[in-house]
Amino acid sequence: MKKSHENKYAIYLLTDDLLHIIYKKGHYIDLKAAQVIVRDRMMVQEGKEMPVLCDIREVRMVNKPARDYFALDGSLLIKALAFLIDPPVTDVISAFYLGTHPHAVPTQSFSTTSGALGFLKASMVMIAILCIIPIGIHS
Repeated sequence: MKKSHENKYAIYLLTDDLLHIIYKKGHYIDLKAAQVIVRDRMMVQEGKEMPVLCDIREVRMVNKPARDYFALDGSLLIKALAFLIDPPVTDVISAFYLGTHPHAVPTQSFSTTSGALGFLKASMVMIAILCIIPIGIHS
């Protein structure tokens, strides 16, 4: 299955069970932008939970209300999240996000696409294993 979508802030590419979001250059991400980005992501996903690769290399600023929104409402339907970064700017943005928000899903930043995809694949394997191993059962 291949599907794509584009808005003012990002390009969304859905292939098989991975959503790749590429943020566009030159936009300041505020709460309104974050809401549009998340709304469109959920529309592309059609209610299906999946891993997401966010290419934030062109992002230069995300304000606190937007970061808070991404961390809470913005994490719905995400099984694992990898940020593709380009130090130093997006490295600082992702480090700030990762360090100040609790994560219900596995989340990590990478400077290479292969590293990000490897993390997402490993996370999906771990999630699958955890789903089949009964936890907390005592004999």
